[in-house]
Amino acid sequence: MLAELAALRQTKDITAVAALRATGKAQRKTVPIAQLATPPSRPRDAVAFIAAIERRLIPELLPQRHAKMLASPAAFFRGTAELMAYDLSHGSQSGIRVLTDGDAHLQNFGFYASPERHLLFDLNDFDEAAPNSFEFDVKRLLTSTYLLGASAHYDEAEMDALVQDAAKTYRKTLKHAFKQPALTRFYASTNVDTLMQGLPGPDNAALIAQIKHKAEKRDHESVVKKYTVMTASGQLRFKDSAPTTVHIAADTEVALMQALVRYQQTTRPDTALLLSQYRVTDIVRHSVGIGSFGTTCYLVLLTGLGDSHLVLQVKEALPRRRELGPDRLTITQQLEASEGQRIIAATQILQKASDPFLGWFNLGDKSFYVRQFRDMKESIDVTELSQPQFSAYARLCSYLLALAHAQSPLGAVAAGYLNKSFDEAVQTWAKAYLHQVVADFAAVAEQYGTA
Repeated sequence: MLAELAALRQTKDITAVAALRATGKAQRKTVPIAQLATPPSRPRDAVAFIAAIERRLIPELLPQRHAKMLASPAAFFRGTAELMAYDLSHGSQSGIRVLTDGDAHLQNFGFYASPERHLLFDLNDFDEAAPNSFEFDVKRLLTSTYLLGASAHYDEAEMDALVQDAAKTYRKTLKHAFKQPALTRFYASTNVDTLMQGLPGPDNAALIAQIKHKAEKRDHESVVKKYTVMTASGQLRFKDSAPTTVHIAADTEVALMQALVRYQQTTRPDTALLLSQYRVTDIVRHSVGIGSFGTTCYLVLLTGLGDSHLVLQVKEALPRRRELGPDRLTITQQLEASEGQRIIAATQILQKASDPFLGWFNLGDKSFYVRQFRDMKESIDVTELSQPQFSAYARLCSYLLALAHAQSPLGAVAAGYLNKSFDEAVQTWAKAYLHQVVADFAAVAEQYGTA
């Protein structure tokens, strides 16, 4: 394919994008789109995969992690990206690689603030981000759509139609993106007011207005109010809520404070200057999420000039979950050293605008990345959506995923590869994969109980 691409680039009567699209169209002969519907067949042990990952997590948090994962098949799917990543990487694939999110399920999209304090809606979790065949993200998104639709007991035929429509939205958006200049793709907006104009009905407008209002109230001071308490000596400290939120040993706290100096060196110059006006007031270990619950994560309370406050979240940056399978016995600093940087770089590439406090550092044998905690961050509870709202939400996420993939130049190859048969192929794959998710859920529930 690369040789063909080089030859096409030398043709002077077509543009570079046209050459890339032509390469994608030619790839259909090597990997017919219908082949993307073939379900994975390579056996693997879900319990062994999860056990291998949990050897690297905090033991006392594992019961809570299991309870979160086993709340439903949709929750299990959300917390076990490693299983699907393995299946995708050992199944039929286009071979057209772009920078993917790696975990693009419906609940990994959310609201957050741009540096200009505008409310955006976009992908918001990049722990699994890496170059992959572009359809990996699409298949994960569509599978999550099926699972969440099943949780709401939506009609099967209507779900089939929705999933195909979401795939169509992705396909058309990606194709349209590469009819525009590179700068237009780069500057595409995910501003909430712009995105939500296409949602149907007044109920949707009211829903978004409610979520916007809630998100805009979640600033640093509201976080401080919720998570801290004033001591008798007049010092703000985080509240303990074991085992999820606990204070740490003095030597760990000192090491983290030293590491945060290194973190500042990875931030933007204006952010680094701002951080120089703050001092660390308190640090706690604080676990969040499902798949990442049990990793080593912290909240850092900083107090600045004028007694203003800033809360940073420090998250352990593990290698991608599919690299932590049963065959991997140890994770060394050499393997993990660049993981924080990988996650931050992917965030800045795949989001249209990103948190100005993003950065990373290494400490001991672990890598970490840093971001603001909860600042204007909010998510849509898809279980509370009406069916028309759920349908609009699924299409919106498909649209945003295509915009993210369009940041990779080889997204143009994917755009050329796609035709109408893609919609049914990936819908067929996602529906068939539901059986694998349910089987894995049952095996893990038998192993760990349903708590």
